[in-house]
Amino acid sequence: MNMYLKRLAHHHLHGETRSLALIHLSNILFAATALLIALLSQSRGGYYTSFARFLVGTLLAFSHLAFHKKPFVIHKKKPWIGRGVFGALAMTLYYVSIDLGTAGRASLFNNSFPIFVAIIAIAFLKEPVFPVTILSIIIAFAGVALVLADGSKGNLLADIAGLASGMIAGLSYHFNKKASMTEDPVIIYLGVCLVGMLFNVHSLFPLSPPNLSELVILALAGLGAYWAQVAITAGLRDIDTTRGSIHTFFKIPLTIAGGIFFFSNTVTLRFIAGSILLITGILLDRLVRTRPEG
Repeated sequence: MNMYLKRLAHHHLHGETRSLALIHLSNILFAATALLIALLSQSRGGYYTSFARFLVGTLLAFSHLAFHKKPFVIHKKKPWIGRGVFGALAMTLYYVSIDLGTAGRASLFNNSFPIFVAIIAIAFLKEPVFPVTILSIIIAFAGVALVLADGSKGNLLADIAGLASGMIAGLSYHFNKKASMTEDPVIIYLGVCLVGMLFNVHSLFPLSPPNLSELVILALAGLGAYWAQVAITAGLRDIDTTRGSIHTFFKIPLTIAGGIFFFSNTVTLRFIAGSILLITGILLDRLVRTRPEG
């Protein structure tokens, strides 16, 4: 995997093409990780799997730095800390949502974050407000409401945790974008992992060591999450915030399909309709505003 990322970084792929390739690689890895977490959550809770995943990520990140003889250096602390705190909180809530519900449903709510990226950009970063942006937000939230009322009798706490993870991920996204301008992707991810372990250390008590199968799943999930984060962080460097956030939603159908295939998760028509509305809302603003004139 490391060799593959290096090829993408140094091959003829440059700028936007390289960024999109890395983002879609992260989509595949994120979907696989979500399904592994869902599998592990059958025997362990969401907080425990979050801690274990952050621990594996920390070990991998420090190993990566040691192997490449890179120092642990933070150039700008504020965006690095912001990404660490909000990224860890968003990921923890996402894993809790998977534990309480399903991987596909949690992924859908978690990936509502581009809408919150737009809201934060308008409200706090003073980006210009376009009518289509308001319309896209309304459509997206209509989709969320439809999914919440899809009649599947899903766990309400799982839905709340998933939606909260999307809201916080929207804030984290802006910190990640800013941090990626000055920090090494591995250093950024280390911040998330270190804070994430602190958030979830309570899950270790009472201590119950994982068995061999759980260790294998944890290792695979940790590897998948680690490389997914490195890929997405590197991919955001040469693409604007809104477009980058749009492409990340392709992990949703991958995760939903995996949940249906591996866990026999049920999908209602209202869930499908709500998902389409949410994705439409996410896409609408960018597609209209970037349409060639004339």
